[in-house]
Amino acid sequence: MAEQIPFSLIEKLLMKLGSSIYGEIGLMYGVRNELGKLQDKLSTIKAVLVDAEEQQQRSHAVATWVQRLKDVVYDADDLFDDFATEELRRKTEVQGRCAGQVGDFFSSSNHLAFRFKMGHRIKDIRERLDDIANETSKLNFIPRVISDVPVRNRGRETCSVVEKSHKIVGRDENKREIIELLMQSSTQENLSMVVIVGIGGLGKTTLAQLVYNDQGVVSYFNLKMWVCVSDDFDVKVLVRNIIKSATNRDVENLELDQLQKRLQEKLDGKRYLLVLDDVWNEDKREWGQFITLLPVGANGSKILVTTRSTRVASVIGIDSPYIVEGLKDDESWDLFESLAFKKGEEQMHPNLVAIGKEIVKMCKGVPLVIETLGGMLYFNTQESHWLSIKKNKNLVLLGEKNDILPILRLSYDNLPVHLKQCFAYCALFPKDYIIQKKLLVQLWMAQGYLQPYDENIDLEDVGNQYFEDLLSRSLFQKVENKNTNNIVSCKVHDLMHDLAQSIVKSEIIIVTDDVKIISHRIHHVSLFTKHNEMPKDLMGKSIRTFFNSAGFVDDHDGSITRLLSSLKGLRVMKMRFFLRYKAVSSLGKLSHLRYLDLSNGSFENLPNAITRLKHLQTLKLFYCFGLKELPRNMKKLINLRHLEIDEKNKLSYMPRGLGDLTNLQTLPLFCVGNDSGESRHKRMGRLNELRFLNNLRGQLQIKNLSNARGSEAKEAILEGKQSLECLRLDWEGQEATDESEEDESEEAVLVMESLQPHPNLKELFIICYTGVRFPNWMMNDGLDLLLPNLVKIQITSCNRSKVLPPFAQLPSLKYLVLFDLIAVECMMDYPSSAKPFFPSLKTLQLSLLPNLKGWGMRDVAAEQAPSYPYLEDLLLNNTTVELCLHLISASSSLKSLSIRCINDLISLPEGLQHLSTLQTLKIEHCYGLATLPDWIGSLTSLSNLSIECCPELRSLPEEMRSLRHLHTLEIYRCPYLYERCQKETGEDWPKISHIPEIINRGW
Repeated sequence: MAEQIPFSLIEKLLMKLGSSIYGEIGLMYGVRNELGKLQDKLSTIKAVLVDAEEQQQRSHAVATWVQRLKDVVYDADDLFDDFATEELRRKTEVQGRCAGQVGDFFSSSNHLAFRFKMGHRIKDIRERLDDIANETSKLNFIPRVISDVPVRNRGRETCSVVEKSHKIVGRDENKREIIELLMQSSTQENLSMVVIVGIGGLGKTTLAQLVYNDQGVVSYFNLKMWVCVSDDFDVKVLVRNIIKSATNRDVENLELDQLQKRLQEKLDGKRYLLVLDDVWNEDKREWGQFITLLPVGANGSKILVTTRSTRVASVIGIDSPYIVEGLKDDESWDLFESLAFKKGEEQMHPNLVAIGKEIVKMCKGVPLVIETLGGMLYFNTQESHWLSIKKNKNLVLLGEKNDILPILRLSYDNLPVHLKQCFAYCALFPKDYIIQKKLLVQLWMAQGYLQPYDENIDLEDVGNQYFEDLLSRSLFQKVENKNTNNIVSCKVHDLMHDLAQSIVKSEIIIVTDDVKIISHRIHHVSLFTKHNEMPKDLMGKSIRTFFNSAGFVDDHDGSITRLLSSLKGLRVMKMRFFLRYKAVSSLGKLSHLRYLDLSNGSFENLPNAITRLKHLQTLKLFYCFGLKELPRNMKKLINLRHLEIDEKNKLSYMPRGLGDLTNLQTLPLFCVGNDSGESRHKRMGRLNELRFLNNLRGQLQIKNLSNARGSEAKEAILEGKQSLECLRLDWEGQEATDESEEDESEEAVLVMESLQPHPNLKELFIICYTGVRFPNWMMNDGLDLLLPNLVKIQITSCNRSKVLPPFAQLPSLKYLVLFDLIAVECMMDYPSSAKPFFPSLKTLQLSLLPNLKGWGMRDVAAEQAPSYPYLEDLLLNNTTVELCLHLISASSSLKSLSIRCINDLISLPEGLQHLSTLQTLKIEHCYGLATLPDWIGSLTSLSNLSIECCPELRSLPEEMRSLRHLHTLEIYRCPYLYERCQKETGEDWPKISHIPEIINRGW
């Protein structure tokens, strides 16, 4: 396979060389002529890159030429970075100096030495480029224009992209047949296997997912687990991943015998389904070792294996695996048409339809090939282009070789040049890895891959569009996000991963214990499993990415510091687990760093050396439990765009000057310090640091608001931050005295009055607010106009306010969570207005509201009583019985209901019997509940019933037999029911014996 051409880097270098900034730098350092020559040579080379990319696939000499070009381009990128770093350093150091000292700085020996050194480096790079440019004629390159599409929104919405890229056709019959195989019980063995075999790209994983999520399968098996095996068949890792899938908890530090014991505890006595996806291992001994570790489970337990190899099936003892065939012609066309044409567009291009049908026949029914070609052709309606795909020799030969990788290469070759490096960079992650979109965009940005077509476009928006483009071309697969319609993560199909790896060759490596030799051409390194020691071969190499997501067993500062200090060209560094102060201090020498993740670090203070990283764009500090202070000179990180930090630390304030970082887009946490009587108040930032941070996106939590004053809160100007989606206002930690309580409450109201957000806000959290009333902007009759896009509100532990704002007006509100509001009596309402009442509410959770009687005036008269037509999820915890009865009777679409700690409730509300939509019912700590009603059998959709700590509940009604869809019954600490529901012997057992999963515990 050919080398990857660094299109993006060359374009970036040419943009820099053509800029006025680098013109000034050239004059200042006396290298203007040399920079001009560099620009000419790079422009000459750029003109032949498209031809070179094609020729290198059949010419070793051209591939070698590309390798040399990449090396010098990387060195040139480092050179220009060093120029920019020196310029930024000079500007920041000049600030604050008096005029007499400035002249000394410019004439210093350091400045002259830097000028001399850079002159030599430019000359070296220019000479190397001369040699490369001179060879273009010898290699017979033809200058060609790089046809690229600027990044613009092409009119596709995210949701439509997802549906297009994941349309599934032609697998209903396969799904039905496999489900039948899984549900066949054997009298001879409790545990058996079903193996799905097919060539790569046929959709074996998709088929297994369809089966796995089928409602009948969900009901039949007590427990389901999914593990992607791929080509790493490590028995210990495999067992650990099975436990993780079963429990949602990681068990990294256990030995194999401990893992086996944990697995036995989880699976024994249960009918389980274990899916082992994408298995390659053909070693019978290893399979035998693995199978002996698995508990046999209850009768009917199954292992479902997907593999490309019939030999794998044979090794594990399956002589007749389930063979997946390609799609039928009409199914193939249906899939292709949905991807290659916009809706109705095919009618305008009958010539393309005819060519497309011939292309589809040549795809041999392989969905991945169809998706890839269809997604690729969507962007081009030129007949000549479609014909070139049809005539491609790799597509013609597909039927003979069953090797689809060369065809997938077509999708890469036809990418716009700005997307090629972005796709290939994904070889940094292992197969089946869930890649967060935000992370990927930040990494692309750090490597210089993002090319905005307009200087007013944010790089993050460019990266998001790149991501959507790759998704729509089927090079990415989206990962289902249950709580949002936005796509926030993706996977790369294992064959697409093979393609990316074949493109980058040895330039990107995922280090495992099996890796013994690391190529000198390596530029990007990642680690995802723990290793015994730091790989020594990495020292001093030209590495631009060091992404360590696992850590080392031997985690000594000395070896880490030596390694990091030697990696001078790093753009990206992630160093997970216990990085200490000394090692962090050494990072100040890595002047090229754009992305730095120090999460899980064991340091109390982030060293001031970090502020030397003038190009740093992203700094992550998650789970730094000991962290007390950020560097006082944070304002020197003038290119910082993302300061990602959570609450898992000991920070009590933010440094002064943080507000100077006006490029900041991510700042999830801002701590307001207590500056009373503190010597550190001079370096402590106040709320007014937020004043000019108007580019903030996503979430902002303002913590320790008890330390804030109303006068400074006005200067935060939250109303101007139009890209903020989630705002958390937190007063937690205030220790009020009786004398100060009234003053503090009034100050809290003043602060809250000044923190009105922008109308674009989607989520609002208010925690431990100490005001006796909510601010005027919240109590306004026009709240629906102030916050029209608000989707979620959560108010917690606000114990002085008696009246809630008129939340019922909010047109987009779907989730309302009220917790521990002991003083609240009602919600402000304007019954005279014609505004709908909770028009979009889907989830309502009311906990610890003992004095809440209702929702204001509308509850007084029956004709005004509101209803909740879209409410699906209702939780009532320690509320009044009256409120409980009202809410249940007024909700016609409930799917989930939880009733907790309502001691006056002696029977379930009558209104519940009409809820044919109810699927989950939880009753907990209702000490007065004595019976379940006979009409419980009318809850025909009920699938989960949980009863906990109801000591007076003496029996279950006969109508339990009518709940035919009930899949799970859980009974905890109900002494009468515990005895009556004992398996086979309990008096109520006949009423519930039809339920697949029953958990009955007396504790």
